[in-house]
Amino acid sequence: MHSGRFLFAGFIPSAFILLLLTLLLSPPVYADPESESAANIKQRPKIGLVLSGGGARGFAHIGVLKKIEQLNIPIDVVVGTSMGSIIGGLYAIGLTPDEIEKGVQGIDWTVVFNDYARREFRSFRRKLDDQRFSPKRIGVTSEGLRLSPGLIDGQQIELALDRLAYPGFHITDFDKLRLPYRAIATDIETGDAVILGKGNIAKAMRASMSIPGALPPIKYDGKLLVDGGIGNNVPVNVARNMGADIVIVVDVSAPLASRDDLQSSIGITKQLTAILTRRIADQQLETLSDSDVLIIPGREDLSSSSFMEYDALIQAGLDSAVEATGQLGSLSVSDTDYAKYKSGLPVVVRRQPIIDFIEIDNQTRLDDEILELMIEQKTGAALDVGQLERDLSIIYGLDLSSSVVYDLVERDGKTGLVVYVRDRPWAPSYLQLGLTLRSEFDAGSAANINMIYTNPVINSLGGEFRAGAGIGSEPRLTLTLYQPLDKQRRYFITGSTGFSSYIFPEANTSNEVENIFRFHRTYIGVAAGRIFNRETALQISLFRTTGDTRTLVGQAPTGDTNFDEGGYQLMLMHDSLNNVDFPNSGYQGRLSWRANREDLGADLDYDQVHLSLGVAATWGKNTLFGRTIVESTLDENAPENALFRRGGFFELSGFLNRQLAGQHFGLLEAALYRRLGNITLLPIYAGFTVETGNAWNDRDEIAFDNSVLAGSVFVGADTFLGPLYLAYGINDSNASAFYLYLGRRWAPD
Repeated sequence: MHSGRFLFAGFIPSAFILLLLTLLLSPPVYADPESESAANIKQRPKIGLVLSGGGARGFAHIGVLKKIEQLNIPIDVVVGTSMGSIIGGLYAIGLTPDEIEKGVQGIDWTVVFNDYARREFRSFRRKLDDQRFSPKRIGVTSEGLRLSPGLIDGQQIELALDRLAYPGFHITDFDKLRLPYRAIATDIETGDAVILGKGNIAKAMRASMSIPGALPPIKYDGKLLVDGGIGNNVPVNVARNMGADIVIVVDVSAPLASRDDLQSSIGITKQLTAILTRRIADQQLETLSDSDVLIIPGREDLSSSSFMEYDALIQAGLDSAVEATGQLGSLSVSDTDYAKYKSGLPVVVRRQPIIDFIEIDNQTRLDDEILELMIEQKTGAALDVGQLERDLSIIYGLDLSSSVVYDLVERDGKTGLVVYVRDRPWAPSYLQLGLTLRSEFDAGSAANINMIYTNPVINSLGGEFRAGAGIGSEPRLTLTLYQPLDKQRRYFITGSTGFSSYIFPEANTSNEVENIFRFHRTYIGVAAGRIFNRETALQISLFRTTGDTRTLVGQAPTGDTNFDEGGYQLMLMHDSLNNVDFPNSGYQGRLSWRANREDLGADLDYDQVHLSLGVAATWGKNTLFGRTIVESTLDENAPENALFRRGGFFELSGFLNRQLAGQHFGLLEAALYRRLGNITLLPIYAGFTVETGNAWNDRDEIAFDNSVLAGSVFVGADTFLGPLYLAYGINDSNASAFYLYLGRRWAPD
């Protein structure tokens, strides 16, 4: 014991002497101001940014980011849910708030939430479908009927996210972004929150915002993921686990609805979802300390679907951050320290990659070469994102797949482009249902339930089989085979047969219906054509028709009659309208010559020509649509069954549907309508028309002073069943009518 104490006591003075000698012999060391500053930066609290989901209300995050940067607040980690994952992910990549705002403003939000490709990208055949069929589908599989897992497939959303996140395409570890980043999604099978920190950042954003029922789940790393708001809408704990000492939380959750808004099953369902989301979020918010910052942007009048109000929502975020300047200011650093913080962050190089190889992951039955011919990107050339999106939109416009998206991959030091053409596993074949309702109130009404079955790819060239039926006032049956003849899909043949029926009235001078007649037609036809591009096509056809005219109400002068038609038709078509029901740009035209010949089964020889042209132009929310129709029987010898039958809403308003008949018909029309509000998913319009024209039996009678002046006022909505109109029409022939239209207007062939 004594020996140990002696050794320890002797060691202390020896060590002290050695330390003293070291200090005396070492050169003096002076503090480096820059090193000291850097040390202070390192010693500052680590700040995490937590951005919640909230649909369109998430645009407010951009305004908050602007203020954060104005105040020189260094952000160290970013966590986001749903829309917060998008804004946060873009910020983590390295985009400035102004760049994010510009990206948001550059998106057409009316298109993003629409499964359809923009009409400019749709194939010409699909454009013809737009005029008759509802876009919504019910899948037909070997296991029975199936519905889409989402109201929309999300094609446009995926392309938009790929475009926005393009600067970070080559980074698959989110810790290696400019700022470490996490996106929150929910495992739909377990209900657990899933933290996404690796993979394709655009896909992670997409998974985080997959609203159940609205968008289909995303397969990601073996899991089936939906919107992260269900699992953790305000992921404070994730930011803490990433090392954040202090968090700035921006909560853009929509407020709970009041009792007055809970009058429907939809409203109650939304409220239950909001309550569940709110409870989990509140649990996270309860963990905040006095040093944390909570920002709740205002504008409760703007909902999660107000995507067109991005400017107002961004400003709301900025205003709320300004109000929180006192708290935020405590987290700011000097200009010098903020510059050092910025310079110390990893640099995400925004490069335009050279494409070394291209792969097509084709899950459809269409020949791979057909898809390859549609992609203009070449190997060995720099990626042109704009052109690539156009190419993918054109493939999607064939309407054969649930989505057509791309990924950029790095393999063995080479950059490749992989295009995914995804099949519709729930709808390899599909039904389209629609309700067609036409009412002229006191004058009568007609209603049809329409159903179309389509097998869109019966062979590798994209042959198509279609069967349709209409049940109601104007029944019909149709069978159609359509076959492209080349891989460029320029040439085609088609054959059809079926039965159709429609009614038309005769009215007196007081616009009172006196007689109602019905045409029945059974037809067969074949056609061949050339598609020049997605807007223009030429078709020649042979047809044979048998039919009869029957009196339903009143008395026909000649009684019921039978008729036969047979001949050929040459038709040139053009369609570049951006919307078939409420267009605001583009043209639509048709020029046809129809020749009935006795040699081909017709009762007599006669020739008819048709010319129609429409054009739309828009400024702001206002659209002017002009249209003209000219139809003529050359020798004025068309029988009763072949007269041009027009009249009704948009075709000399005030008259009843098909009330006018003649050997000739002319119409000149201008419609002015304005979009009301900013509801993205249900556009509503109000407008009026001015129309002039008439039907004539004698060419000598055709003149402006022998024309009818008409007009209408209307409100309309672009619904998933087709257009909905409520209108009132009047003309100077002492005729007026109220109209209610719903669905596509199935005109006779």
